[in-house]
Amino acid sequence: GAMAISKASKTLFVVGSLLSLAAIFSIIVGMVVGNAARIIDWKAAGQSSFTLTVSGDHCGFSLYMKRGGDCDKVYSNTVIKGPEGKSSEGFIGGGDIDFYKDCKIDDTSEMEKEENLMVLGHFYIPEKSGTKNSLTGDYKVRSSGNLWAMDVCAEFVEAVGGIMAMLGLLALAIALIVIGLILCCVGCCCLQSGKGGQ
Repeated sequence: GAMAISKASKTLFVVGSLLSLAAIFSIIVGMVVGNAARIIDWKAAGQSSFTLTVSGDHCGFSLYMKRGGDCDKVYSNTVIKGPEGKSSEGFIGGGDIDFYKDCKIDDTSEMEKEENLMVLGHFYIPEKSGTKNSLTGDYKVRSSGNLWAMDVCAEFVEAVGGIMAMLGLLALAIALIVIGLILCCVGCCCLQSGKGGQ
């Protein structure tokens, strides 16, 4: 006749299966979190004139343009002015900020490919005189082409946070799968020992 499965074996199989489902759910959540970290929070998008506000310590911005445009021409026609009335070493209030030319296409960057963008250049935020603090205020960007501005610091912190969250969820999923498999194996052992006792 049919062998009756003990209550302990059933419980172990059910708990093991639920833990495996929880592990799969953790992997899916990890993938969603990881993808969300890839979404760029543009500070300006497709504009030729805009203001970037710096309110605390800051490392700078990267400016992007559409691929296929004349990068050298757009670069030479892009000017960044620092905060009015504030000055620092080598910078007079409202003056030009050093803008470093990149003019490169990064085919390894999914974001650049998806948005059809290339890096035009980048600039750093000057420090207040005699301090290591960023010169806060409004940075005005004017260009002959439409630009996209990315906050380099914020995107780096967000990407690292997303990767760490994804790794944490992956570790949780692995632990749940291992525990689920152990419980299923124990359930099998209970089944075998139950057989032997009949």
